[in-house]
Order: sequence, then structure tokens, then C-alpha cells
Amino acid sequence: MKHSLLSLLIFLLGLPAAFAQLSFSFTPDTVEVSDYFNPSDPEYELVGYATVKNESAQTVNVKWTRFLDVPDGWEVQVCDLNLCYNQIVYSNIASDIGANFPLPLAPGAETNMDVHVKPKGIAGTGEVRIDVSTEENPNDVLISGTYIFNALLTSTAKEASRARLAVFPNPTTDYFELRGADGIDQVVLYNIIGRQARSFNVAPGKRYYIGDLPNGMYLASLVNKQKGVLKTFRVSKRSIQP
Repeated sequence: MKHSLLSLLIFLLGLPAAFAQLSFSFTPDTVEVSDYFNPSDPEYELVGYATVKNESAQTVNVKWTRFLDVPDGWEVQVCDLNLCYNQIVYSNIASDIGANFPLPLAPGAETNMDVHVKPKGIAGTGEVRIDVSTEENPNDVLISGTYIFNALLTSTAKEASRARLAVFPNPTTDYFELRGADGIDQVVLYNIIGRQARSFNVAPGKRYYIGDLPNGMYLASLVNKQKGVLKTFRVSKRSIQP
């Protein structure tokens, strides 16, 4: 009897520790993006970048769920380590839309959790929330991140030029190009630890090859020789899946 009570006590004392084992970080937990856009450019997008890391001691299949409070007409996509999902995909695991893309993260591993917004000519402010749970316990939200987007209509030629500036396609498998690159002299690509991976001189219509670089996330700094870095984009390099 004493042995049974002792075993029960040990089990009950161990429950809090077992639940505490699951831990994630969402960095940053609040992202705010404000930029001017040209309403005649339907492909212009605002991007909020964040990272989710498994701080636990076990591999976890991550489920994320997207919640929107944005102007009607905005298109919103989420990109993680697996895919950039169609705008109708509100979660990577959702049987009602046929989504079954669990995101396995080993201890210490991380994934990008990026939100892409296309205003489609509609100015305004919107908020996107991403809740993170697990495939095994989808209703137990472990951590959340918030993305705030301010889409501002252009009012000057300078703002219009800024609004056109973009790196595409993103994600990419081999080449990327620049849009609205007037005044950009150089593109410098850095890996996630800040080491320079590639540098390109910019020319109109030029494509920039990164197919030989390892898959992963890179920072592309767009540089003007006189003014320095004008803007930095995060670029995802991925291989084509068979």
C-alpha cells in the first residue's frame, strides 16, 4: 500500500515537469511593418518576418493557426519552413481544407514564421495573429505572435519608387531578381549568422544566381554607394521537392 501511494505521489509530482517540457520562443513576438505602396501594383506586398524555435528537449510536430483582422480585399499568406501557403490556408493542419503539413522541429530547431500581405490597392491597417500549438494537442496554445501591417498610399515620386522595391521570387530555388531597383548599386547576401555569402553588382534586368548556396534563410541588403544600405529583405532559398 505504501509503495502504491509513493508511486502515485511521484507520478503527481512529475506532472507539472512533464507539461513544462514543451516550450517555444516566438521572435519577435510582435512585428510591425509600415510601407508605402503603389495602388496600381497588385503584386506589391508587405512582409513580416519572425522565427519560432523549439526550446524543448523533445521533437515536436508544430501546428500553427492564423487569425485575421485586416481590410476586406487584402491577401494574406503564411510561410514556414515547409511551404509558402495559399491565402485560403489558415492552418498547416486543417482537415476542412485538406491541409496536412505538420512541421517537425527537433530540440533547438527553428522555423521561419513569415506573413506576406498584398494590399491589392487597399490602404489601411491590419493585424494577423499566429497561434502555435502541437499536432498532438492542437487546442493547447503554447505561444503566439502578432503582426501589424500599415499599408500607406504613395503621395510622392520618391515614395512610389520605394514602394516598387522588392526581391522576387521569394522563396527561390536558383535565381532572384530586383523590382524597382533604381538607385541600387549592389546586393549583398548574408547567411543567418551574419557571414557574407554572395555579392552582386546590380544592373537592369539582371538575375542573381544562388542555386549553389545551401538551403535556408538569407538577408539581402540593397546598397547605394553613397547612402549605404537602403533596405534589407529576407530571402528563402529552397530546393525543388521531387
